[in-house]
Amino acid sequence: MINKGIPYFPTPANFFDEEVMELLEAKYGVIASYIVMRLLCKIYKEGYYISWGKEQCLIFIRKVDTEIKEGMMEKIIDLLLEKGFFHKEFYEKYGILTSQQIQKVWFEATIRRKIDFSQLPYLLETKQKKGTQKGESNKENANIFPTQEDVSSENADISRQTKLKETKLNSEEEEISDALFEIPQYAYNQATHNMDGLIESLERHKVTDSKEKQAILRLSDYGRKGTLVWKLLSNTTWSKIGAPGKYLIAALTGKQK
Repeated sequence: MINKGIPYFPTPANFFDEEVMELLEAKYGVIASYIVMRLLCKIYKEGYYISWGKEQCLIFIRKVDTEIKEGMMEKIIDLLLEKGFFHKEFYEKYGILTSQQIQKVWFEATIRRKIDFSQLPYLLETKQKKGTQKGESNKENANIFPTQEDVSSENADISRQTKLKETKLNSEEEEISDALFEIPQYAYNQATHNMDGLIESLERHKVTDSKEKQAILRLSDYGRKGTLVWKLLSNTTWSKIGAPGKYLIAALTGKQK
């Protein structure tokens, strides 16, 4: 399936302070915020959009809360459309719920997948899709987007690109790789893991290289409690360690004597 869901998605810290969320809660109570989060979970579980109509609405209500009335649900959707939370034109034309932000998150989360983007339906912005693919080296995806058909002759000769531009591209690829480093869902279970605490500790001990941080996260099973990484962090005399990232990696892989 080309429209494949993602296991988790980022939510900004001020999500419930946004105007549309505050307005929803003022009109319909906290249940409205819960409904919005359930909608987002449903969308990302399926991909970057869902079909929405009377039947889908009734099924959704039954799964979420049987006390919610159909009329209330329709009003919530109408408000989300009017405020631009969902794309109103696409809803009216295709009967789907999506948005530019939802699609941006989905593209960033699936950037490493080999996808023929010309086959994806209901896409909102070509430039955004093109931008998220900067780090891809797959030639199959190189000429998918319509805007690339009109590449000017001055860009045709790749050999004339300067090393400065190549350096900039490499830097962008590293940033994309760091931002899209996939973390398994179980790592967010605070009963078994302390991933945030591990990341903070690495930053405090000046482990700044993204590849080293990613390696330490993997080797520690993403900050699983009771593992070797916590003993190393608490028992090491860090003032004597010149390369903390390499030291931790060596110790976790058994190469540190």
